[in-house]
Amino acid sequence: MKPSPATISVARLTSADIDEAFCLARLAFSDLTPGRWRRTARRWTASAHSTSGALLARDGAGRLVGIAPFVVRTDLCQGKTLWVERVAAFALIDSEPVVIALTDSLRATARALDCQRLKVETGAADDALRRALTHTPDSVRSTLIQSTV
Repeated sequence: MKPSPATISVARLTSADIDEAFCLARLAFSDLTPGRWRRTARRWTASAHSTSGALLARDGAGRLVGIAPFVVRTDLCQGKTLWVERVAAFALIDSEPVVIALTDSLRATARALDCQRLKVETGAADDALRRALTHTPDSVRSTLIQSTV
């Protein structure tokens, strides 16, 4: 049975999640080392009001199924932007509900951090991510950046 986005819970990465989240971070960034991940994740979790971090998605059983690292950047023309370098989702049947839940939470995070835009880098196979970002009306404008890698 395909899970719905409503059965996926999304929360910000905490220090207790760092080691468990490494496998998904490595899925998104294949050259990532455990040491670099831990240093970066500790910096993200040092402050609850940080303008960088990661969102983690869990299925109904509490298993980690998605990650979306982000950082707030200020563009000269577009103001504050929530920049998402990668979104990684893992599901045995269909990752689209995970991607939709992460996308909804990224939009909420952008609003909470007073960002006017959400920029997400996508890969060639990220159809679910493109659909989730382009077909949902929201006050936060979304920009997709096609990755060449």
